[in-house]
Amino acid sequence: MSNRLRTVGTGGRQPTTILDIAEDLHLSKTTVSRALSGKGRVSAETRGRVNEYIKKNGYRPNLVAKSLAVSRTFNIGVALPTDAEANEIPFFQVCLHGITEAANARDYDIVLNVMTQRDISSLKRMVRNKKVDAVIITRLVSDDKAVAFLQESGLPFALIGTSDEASIVQVDCDHAAGCREVTAHALGDGGRRVALLAGDPRHHVNKDRYSGFLAAYRELGEAPDQRSIFWDVTNAASVDRAMGSLMGRRPDCVLCMDDVICSLALSWLARHRVEVPRDLRIASFHDSTLLEAHDPSITALHVDVAALGAAAANVLVDRLEGKAVSAKIRLGYEFIIRDSSRPR
Repeated sequence: MSNRLRTVGTGGRQPTTILDIAEDLHLSKTTVSRALSGKGRVSAETRGRVNEYIKKNGYRPNLVAKSLAVSRTFNIGVALPTDAEANEIPFFQVCLHGITEAANARDYDIVLNVMTQRDISSLKRMVRNKKVDAVIITRLVSDDKAVAFLQESGLPFALIGTSDEASIVQVDCDHAAGCREVTAHALGDGGRRVALLAGDPRHHVNKDRYSGFLAAYRELGEAPDQRSIFWDVTNAASVDRAMGSLMGRRPDCVLCMDDVICSLALSWLARHRVEVPRDLRIASFHDSTLLEAHDPSITALHVDVAALGAAAANVLVDRLEGKAVSAKIRLGYEFIIRDSSRPR
């Protein structure tokens, strides 16, 4: 299969194959192929001549031919959860944008796969039919079937999130440290009655956030009031129940495990004419443009979600190219104190 060139070569004609490059440079076709692939014995001088030639002539290898030659598809699968709440979708959209931009920049395409926690048949089909070279898992749950399957298959994969298994390539920020910082802020200024609206306990990220919440209390030699901690707060009805129960004890501050929960809690407070921060302080363990634009603006932990996606794509491509990669990649976070949690 031919490898086409865009521009006219040194001989005044339109070069169309590796053979044309070889003829122009007085090299064998095998030598040019090795120089292009980076495999096999080729002198640095020869590789430099080939690289200079293709740079000058705008050479782009035919991807189909390249994939056949190296037994790769140049596709990366991205597993998205179909059972995510509607308000969670922006997170996965931004994450996917970061993955796609990074993959495209390195000549890889993205193949989307949607699955549930219980049904990963579509993922299995994609892997067994050899549609992709690697997979990115965008959400980890307890006893994750997708992770177990990928480990068994031997296909390279990366997780956006944190796992206890050190062998898994994982990209995340330090949620525990960030949430400890947010909780310590809430506990400051004399406020000790802090409530927590938590999400699905099966999601590993929520476990990390909760460990940070507890760490802030341990540093003070105290323990949280378990009556003010509500798990599985994932929709408007559960937020309404939790907030209704909390108001009887009137906490100093309500911490929300993510921006979706926080948005729902703010709606409840507005309906019940509870003013933030005059009557109640509030903060979120995950930021979004919605919280930033809210009046008053909401204190939150900000993570660059697109950067997480890009890092996951890049570490997988590095691994596919035979480069040494770190099994655990941690990006930074920013704790942004806004009006919602300022002292009354």
